[in-house]
Amino acid sequence: MTQNQALNQRMSIVALTWPIFAEVLLRTALGTSDVFMLSSYSDKAVSAVGVITQLTFFLIIISAFVSSGTGILISQYNGAGRSLESSQAGVASVMLSFVIGAFLSLLAVAGTIWLLPYYGMEAQVAQYASEYLLITGAMTFNLTISIVLTTILRSHGYSRSPMVVNFISGICNVIGNYIALYQPFGLPVYGVQGVAVATVISQVIATLILCYIVARSDIPLPLPGFRTIPKAIYARILRIGGMNAGEILSYNLAQICITYFVVQMGTSSLAAFTYAQNIARFSFAFSLALGQAAQIQTGYYVGQGRSEVILKKVQLYFAAGFLVSMIVTWSVYLFREPLLSLFTHDPGILQLTGSLLLISVFLEAGRVFNLIFISGLKGAGDIKFPVKIGIFSMWGNGVFLAWLLGIFLGLGVPGAWIGMSADEIIRGFIMMFRWRSKAWMKSARF
Repeated sequence: MTQNQALNQRMSIVALTWPIFAEVLLRTALGTSDVFMLSSYSDKAVSAVGVITQLTFFLIIISAFVSSGTGILISQYNGAGRSLESSQAGVASVMLSFVIGAFLSLLAVAGTIWLLPYYGMEAQVAQYASEYLLITGAMTFNLTISIVLTTILRSHGYSRSPMVVNFISGICNVIGNYIALYQPFGLPVYGVQGVAVATVISQVIATLILCYIVARSDIPLPLPGFRTIPKAIYARILRIGGMNAGEILSYNLAQICITYFVVQMGTSSLAAFTYAQNIARFSFAFSLALGQAAQIQTGYYVGQGRSEVILKKVQLYFAAGFLVSMIVTWSVYLFREPLLSLFTHDPGILQLTGSLLLISVFLEAGRVFNLIFISGLKGAGDIKFPVKIGIFSMWGNGVFLAWLLGIFLGLGVPGAWIGMSADEIIRGFIMMFRWRSKAWMKSARF
């Protein structure tokens, strides 16, 4: 089998999707395990991590500023058979990840000191949040490097390696959480600080393993030659990555704003919001993985000049993602009582979380449109449109309706959840029409 044939095999949707799906499920399970294990420690600790999760997602999105541009470029270069440019894009992204990662670490530390007080959290919740963000945020540079290395592997069709790495990292994280919270061998309870340290150690282990895998693979990545890489490569990574991350950044900032509204509703509402978010991630895990795979495949097909083929494929991927998402979402709602009892026994929190899971049927229906069609648009290079529409809808629909329904009309956290659902549904339909209109093909010239 030739190298080109092997690459074609690795770029099939099944070969790309299932390892990413397993990885997403693992990440979701680990994130939920953090909440589950902390729930036995304190509901206030869960509330604190719920707030910090929004901020850490913000840092991850900025990290994607490099990786998203890298993924699109490498996929298109590989499709066009331009191996030299593909290699240069990989090297440039690694170098950029060092610089941007260091900046984000400093930003996280500054946010711990100056941003968290503006949330107006209870004293104990604020203390937990500060402890967690300071420890995990200071190591954001490590996470940035890890994300870029994962993107390089996936863009070359190696989706299994990141899956295995994240499994190993996840096991380390769970073991660390257990040591921090459950007093094995008579150790003291390290609480939120211990969970944060366990998270950081597991992330460092993942980065080291990824470095080893990339070094042993057939992916050309001559880092010492970074000075010889044309400035145009760096510029294109930043330009594509900047536009690509803009839509995700707007979404996360909107989520931070909505979380601020929920904080004002009380600790019980914040805990319910956090539980529902963590459970809901299982509903869209498959669509998220399918969307990421579709983006890689779209870039590869665009590089080959096969835009008409990928046009039909992405619509089939959407149908599959929608079906799976609805089955999982309804299953979660129907079995909500035994599921939620694993996290908390507070009657008020249980009732609130149950109402959010019912509304999630509409939220997840809309989310699938965005996860699949936006990924296709980005893979084709049509990035400005999702960013413009995203900013308008996330703030004009999501944030505004969350405030109007949740705060102004007094519906509380269910009102905020309805606002988020409206954003996903409206924006999702617009993205579907954009894809089917073929307008993105104008951006697919390579």
